[in-house]
Amino acid sequence: MRGHTSPSQLDDNGDTWSEIESLVDATAKLAQRSVSDREFCSDFVRSIVQATNAHGAAVWTCGVDDQYVIAAQIEPPDASGSDDSNLQIRRGNILEVARNQQATQLLARQSDSRLRNPMNSCVILQPVMYDEQSVAVVEVFHEEPACPRESTNTAHVVAVFGDLLADFYRSRELRRLRSRASESARLQDFVEQIHRSVDLKHSAFSIANEMPRVLVCDRVTVLDRPEHRCRALAISGLDTFDRRSPLVRAAERMALAVTASGETLWYPDGSTSLPPQLEARLQAYLDAAHVRSLAVVAMVSHPDGPDQQCEGVLLVERFESSEWNAADRSSVEVVCRHSTTALRNANALARLPLIGVNRLLKHCLRPISLPYLPKTLAWAVALSAMVAALIWVPVDFNISGEGQLLPIRYRHVFAPADGVIENIQVQHASTVTEGTVLLQMRRPLLELEETRLLGEVLTNQKRLDSIRSALLNHRAATTTSASEFNELTSEEARLQVLLASLQDQREILAQERAQLDITSPIDGEVITWSIEDTLSRRPVRRGERLVSIVDPNGPWELELRIADRDIEHVLTASREFKQLNVSFVVVSHAGEEFSGVVESVAIATELDEHQRPTVLLRVAVDPKQLPQLRPGARVNGKVQCGRRSIGFVWFRDLLDAFRTHVLF
Repeated sequence: MRGHTSPSQLDDNGDTWSEIESLVDATAKLAQRSVSDREFCSDFVRSIVQATNAHGAAVWTCGVDDQYVIAAQIEPPDASGSDDSNLQIRRGNILEVARNQQATQLLARQSDSRLRNPMNSCVILQPVMYDEQSVAVVEVFHEEPACPRESTNTAHVVAVFGDLLADFYRSRELRRLRSRASESARLQDFVEQIHRSVDLKHSAFSIANEMPRVLVCDRVTVLDRPEHRCRALAISGLDTFDRRSPLVRAAERMALAVTASGETLWYPDGSTSLPPQLEARLQAYLDAAHVRSLAVVAMVSHPDGPDQQCEGVLLVERFESSEWNAADRSSVEVVCRHSTTALRNANALARLPLIGVNRLLKHCLRPISLPYLPKTLAWAVALSAMVAALIWVPVDFNISGEGQLLPIRYRHVFAPADGVIENIQVQHASTVTEGTVLLQMRRPLLELEETRLLGEVLTNQKRLDSIRSALLNHRAATTTSASEFNELTSEEARLQVLLASLQDQREILAQERAQLDITSPIDGEVITWSIEDTLSRRPVRRGERLVSIVDPNGPWELELRIADRDIEHVLTASREFKQLNVSFVVVSHAGEEFSGVVESVAIATELDEHQRPTVLLRVAVDPKQLPQLRPGARVNGKVQCGRRSIGFVWFRDLLDAFRTHVLF
C-alpha cells in the first residue's frame, strides 16, 4: 500500500497509533471485498474522520462529463447552514485539485488565485489516482493544527486513506474485468455451441439450453416464425414437449402479437403501457406459466436494411420478481443477435429444395469419403468375413426338447365298475406278477342283485317242483281233463326257461364279482404312491385310474416332446438320414450324457402341461447304459438333425418369426 507512514511520523502516543492502524486495516480489508460504492464510501468517511479526529469529511467521485459529485460525507458543524455558493466553491476546489493531481491544505477562510476555503475549519484535499487519472478527491475538515508536525501527520493519514480508496477502485476494476472475461468466455462458448450445427431443430435446442448459462434467467423458449404464425421449436431443460399444451399455445400467441407490434416486450416495465390485445395475451401466458418477469425479443435479421426478416422469437423468463435493468437488457440483446445469426443460417438451409434428401445422401456417403475410407474398408472386410462364416461354416444342428424316461411295459389299472375299495393287497414299490390281486372292491348293488336273483330262483324252483308233482298226479288220475294237463305242461316249460335265464344272470353277476378282484396285468412294480391313504374305503367310479405298474427290468424308452414349430426340421432330417440319433441328459444325473435313436414320430400335435403345442417322439434307448432310474425321470434331449450353416443355427428362430409374421 502506497503512502505508508511510520508511528513516529504520526504521533508519539502508541494507543493513538494502534487505533489508527486498526482503522486502516479494516478499511483495507473492506476495499478488497465486493461492496457497492455507496457502502464503501460511507464506511470510508467514518473511518477517516475517526482516524484524523476531523470535524467532517467527504468523498467526491468523478461522474458524467468529468463532473464531481459527493458520494458520501460527514458535514462539519459550521457547514450545516451553508448555502449553495459554498458548495460551488468546494466543487471548484475539487476540480482544481483533480486537475493538478496534487494534495492541498487550506487554512480556515484562506483564499488565493486558485483555491478558496469558505469554511471555518482547515481543509485537506487529497486526490485519488488510478491509472494516472484522478477518479476521486477526499475532502477532510479539521481544526487548525497546533504545530507543523501535527499538520504533516494529519496529511499523511489522509494520504494513506486516499491510497486505500484507490485500492478499492483498483479492486473494483479488477473484479469488473474478471467478470467481463468470464462473460466473454461464456458468450464465446455459447456462440460456438449454437453455430456447431445448421440444422434448425438442433440450433434451436442449443440456443434454448445454452442461453441460461449466459444470461441470468430460468427458462428460455425458442419459437420459429413461419408465414403468419409462431411455432415453438425448443424449451430449455426439455427434450420433448406437447405442442398442444396450454402453456405452449399461450407462448405462441403472445410471440405472434409481439412480432406484430415490432417492439421488444419487457415485463415488468412500469414505464410503458401495452396495447390491449398484447396485454391480454401476456396476461394469459402469465396465468399459464406462473413467471414473475419475462422478455420477448423478436429475432430480426438485417434490422437496419431493406431485407429485414423475422427469423424467430426468444422468450426469456425468470421465476423471481425482478425488473430488467440496463445491463440485463443489453445482455439479452447481445445474445439475441448471435442467436438470430444461427437461426437465420439454419432457416436458410432448411428452405432449400430437397435438403432432406441431400442430408440423407451426405449421411449415407460419409463412410466412403476419403477420411473414413480406410476404416470403412476394414469394417467391410470384417463384415464380409463374418457373413461368409455365417453362410458357409457348418455346425451341428440340434432340435431341443423335454421329456421323460419310461419303461415300455407300463400299465395303468382302472376301476372295472362303480364301487368301494374294500381291501388293498399291495403297497408302493411292491413287486407283483401277472394275475396278482392288487385290490378288492365291493359293490352293494351287485350283492343286492345276487340276493334278488337267488330269491327268484328258489321261488320259481319250488313252483316248478309243485307243477312237476301235479303232472305226476295227473298221469295217475284218469279223471283230470286234457286242458288242465296242457296248462301244467306249458307252465313247466315257462318256469324251466325262466330258471335258465335266472341262472345265466347269476353267472354274469359271478363274473362281475370276479372282476372286483383287481389283478396285475403285467409283471413289475407298483409305482403309485400312498395307495392306502388314497384308496382305502374310498368309493370309485368305473374307468377311474387306481394303480400304475411298470416293469423296470424290461426295455425303456424316452418320450421326447418337440415344439410344433421345430417338428418340420425333425421330419426333414428323418427323410434325409436313415436314423436320427438323440443325445439326452437326465436331470437327476446332470453330469452324464446318454444316447438313443428315434423310433417314431406322432402324427398329431398335442398340448403339453403348459398348454404349448408339441409333438411326441418315441426314442429307443439301451437300458444297459442307463443308471438306476425311476420311471418318469425328467430329461432334456437334443435330436441331431445333421449339420447346417452357423447363421441358420444361430438365427433360426428369428428367420422363422420373419417368415411367419412378416412374409405371411
